[in-house]
Amino acid sequence: MADDDGARERAEQRTLLMPRRDQGSELKPGHKLQEFVVERLLGVGGYSIVYLARDTRLDRRVALKEYVPATLAMRAPTGEVVPRLPRFAPYFDKGLQSFINEARLLGSFEHPSLVKVYRFWAENGTAYMVMPYYEGITLKKWLTDLGAQPSEAWLRQLSDPLIEALSVMHDAHCYHRDVAPDNILMLYDRQGGSYLEQKPRPVLLDFGAARRVIGDATQNLTAILKSGYSPVEQYESDEGMRQGPWTDVYALCAVLYAAAVGKVPKASIARAVKDELVPASVAAQGRYSASFLAAIDAGLSVRPEARPQSMAELRRLFDTPVAAPPSAAPASAPEKPAAAGVSPSGWRRPLALGAGALLIAALAALIFAWRR
Repeated sequence: MADDDGARERAEQRTLLMPRRDQGSELKPGHKLQEFVVERLLGVGGYSIVYLARDTRLDRRVALKEYVPATLAMRAPTGEVVPRLPRFAPYFDKGLQSFINEARLLGSFEHPSLVKVYRFWAENGTAYMVMPYYEGITLKKWLTDLGAQPSEAWLRQLSDPLIEALSVMHDAHCYHRDVAPDNILMLYDRQGGSYLEQKPRPVLLDFGAARRVIGDATQNLTAILKSGYSPVEQYESDEGMRQGPWTDVYALCAVLYAAAVGKVPKASIARAVKDELVPASVAAQGRYSASFLAAIDAGLSVRPEARPQSMAELRRLFDTPVAAPPSAAPASAPEKPAAAGVSPSGWRRPLALGAGALLIAALAALIFAWRR
């Protein structure tokens, strides 16, 4: 029996060490799903595959996302997506439900900085969602191509629509939990000159709901969370560390910090032990307004309760005047020069000597009376 258990464990380990994406897991060009025909692969993520597809009914190009969590599932010869191991089935099913819930929520939101979902459905043991096909680059690449810190005006133009979009989500008690430069798509007009000179038009991409489920299944949550952008409560499963709007506040401020300072903030889990993060108000002093930098620092507080508790509160802080540091105490007036040959405190010495003599005399009298 022990040998069987050992063999099964070794088989599971070999399965987990397989490449994260099996050869042939992606659907081939020409594959038809409902009224959509796959044209080519757009990208492969940790828990989904995205294709460029043609909507044959409306004759338009769309992005088609398929739920295929690489660490949990693979495509069977029948074309269905199935869990790699029986023990992964509950996690796969839970992630699938999160994927469907994400599609349903996105379909209900109306904001230009939130991905719009046209429709979604379940098929082939998995689920699909259809979205607009956006042409753009990620904020991560935009910052790399710029090669310098953007202006405060540009960062405010970037953050305003993101704050509005996240507020729409938060009003529905939904939290993104994965705001980061590689999850912010920068749309641009190909006929409008260099994208580096265009007004930012950001769109928030992937949510983090299904990622959490996959992390629970593989005990590899830290690899799924984004170091530097994920707040400490996302590392903690304790109910005492609730997630909320302040969770996305931290991530958005981490994005602004990285853009303004040129460095990704240190991981929040490390800061909880020893906070060595140089505040934005110090690292970017002089390049941005004091109120803007102070707002970023407030949003990057390690403790959730110390951060702005909503996107509206964060936005107010951008323009809230920062109190100037207290000025130094005025120097005391110099003492008047003393008369020649006399120190400034020389007049006190006779009094001090006289008081000492009286004290000694009194003590002597007490001792004499006690002896008698």
